[in-house]
Amino acid sequence: MNLSQFDAAALLENLHTGVVVHNSDTQITYLNTKALELLRLTRNQALGKDAFDPNWQFLDKYSQQLKIENYPVNRVIQTQKPVTNLEVGILDSSTEKTTWVLCNAYPEFDENKKILQVVVSFVDITHQKKAIPFEDIVELANDVIVVTEASPISEIGPKIVYVNKAFTALTGYTKAEVLGKTPRILQGPNTSAETTYKIRTALSQKLPVKAEILNYSKTGREYWLDMNIVPLKNEFGDVFYFAAVERDVTEQIEREQLLKELSVRDPLTSLLNRRGFFEAAQASLSYSKRNNKPITLAMLDIDHFKRVNDKYGHYMGDLVLQNLANLMTEYFRDSDIIGRLGGEEFCILLNDSTLHYAREKLEAFMDKIKSTVITNEAKESGRNKILFEST
Repeated sequence: MNLSQFDAAALLENLHTGVVVHNSDTQITYLNTKALELLRLTRNQALGKDAFDPNWQFLDKYSQQLKIENYPVNRVIQTQKPVTNLEVGILDSSTEKTTWVLCNAYPEFDENKKILQVVVSFVDITHQKKAIPFEDIVELANDVIVVTEASPISEIGPKIVYVNKAFTALTGYTKAEVLGKTPRILQGPNTSAETTYKIRTALSQKLPVKAEILNYSKTGREYWLDMNIVPLKNEFGDVFYFAAVERDVTEQIEREQLLKELSVRDPLTSLLNRRGFFEAAQASLSYSKRNNKPITLAMLDIDHFKRVNDKYGHYMGDLVLQNLANLMTEYFRDSDIIGRLGGEEFCILLNDSTLHYAREKLEAFMDKIKSTVITNEAKESGRNKILFEST
């Protein structure tokens, strides 16, 4: 028995695969029963229709409207090549429900190698379809996953369309509280403006971006994320979503910050050490130069400090240094930079300060020192007192 003995029409009508034949002008010349079912049309409604019929709307796999030139039949006509395994959503005015199909299309040529017709076949995959292609995301995932729309990225956007359980566990927000909101609700006063600008610039250009960012939980707790944001594209290169794959690196960042802090802090007074002071001073000087701001540098040391150690012991000497450091920290502004360069030598950089202002400030500080008494109450035999004196 050869194939010609089969009833081809009966075979096509009983297939579980939809089959549509278009002529070279994209008009439909044939549909089988399954195709009519999936397209929700009668044969009379379908025959003679073309791919430009406004009653039909085709979607890509991200549920975004497919451009007409990317319709399977149009792609075949434009490229003269088959289309295979294209995921397409079919939507019409009769229902809000989208039918999802896996589509294949191939051209048939005449003797002059011109397209005679295009045969399109499609299989219903609606029951397998998910709103967001998680298989694309899972391959990238390490920890927290956030998916947003690709636009707009300003004002209320980009809007969050998906978060996973790791996100809710880390942030304290429920899915209902963040869906439709922008990820900027996670940012706070200490979030780096430079980092957010870097991310926003990449997103506006539909580019991937990596960054470490400080975010805030629902309760206001700070946490650090190592963030990898990637664009999700459809088959035609259009970006409709961004997937942020994020890892909680709070412990690592805090440990690094602690080690850096220890490397630039004097362990006795908690002031900046020589290295820390010079680094901070260099940054401050650069800023002052760029913005034409006055700046004053003052040196301070304790005369005859060796006598304190010889008379009262090194414990009392350390107490003097600690008290002096505390006085400076309380007296000078947060914007001023104070460091212990070594021994009893200290340095103060007064930002946005004229020489006249600095002289008055330092003279007032010396008066404060003169009236300060340091008491060692640990001595059982009585109190040893040291009065700061200025020379």
